[in-house]
Amino acid sequence: VSCPDWSKMRSARSLASLALVAVCLFALACSASAQLDPSWQDTETTTKMYNVITNHENEQLKKMLDEDEDIAAVRAADGRGPMWWAHEAKNEEAMELLKKAGADENWQDADGKTCKDFSHGQMTEYMKKLFADQEAAAEEQRRRLQEQVDADDDDDDDDDDDDDDDDDDEKEE
Repeated sequence: VSCPDWSKMRSARSLASLALVAVCLFALACSASAQLDPSWQDTETTTKMYNVITNHENEQLKKMLDEDEDIAAVRAADGRGPMWWAHEAKNEEAMELLKKAGADENWQDADGKTCKDFSHGQMTEYMKKLFADQEAAAEEQRRRLQEQVDADDDDDDDDDDDDDDDDDDEKEE
């Protein structure tokens, strides 16, 4: 009768535990991003609304809302929208116009915060992560491009290669 190899069994349990943790983390990440409304986008409309509201162009805001009240509910990618921007700019008139058009001060952004309970001018955790991910991807792209440039430079420095037409010219001179 042979004894079981306990070290192999512990190793298998450790791997199973790691796999379970990885699956849980993946599920958590998916559920967090799944809660974001896909209509939350940075668009020309959100940019225009932001500029009009933060610059206290309230007559322009009124005209825009008269044309389409639904723009009171537009949201940028971080879940914030006109009511957040009105609070940030301390634009009381815009807040009233937006409320009349159906905006609600209790709506939540990507971090679950309302326009009344976050630090104005601060990026949401969602946007911080998004920007960090984008910066990491851009840095990786820069690194790959630099590696390609360096590899191309190395190829051009070799005068003994067959594809270099100027090898003969150098010998004749």
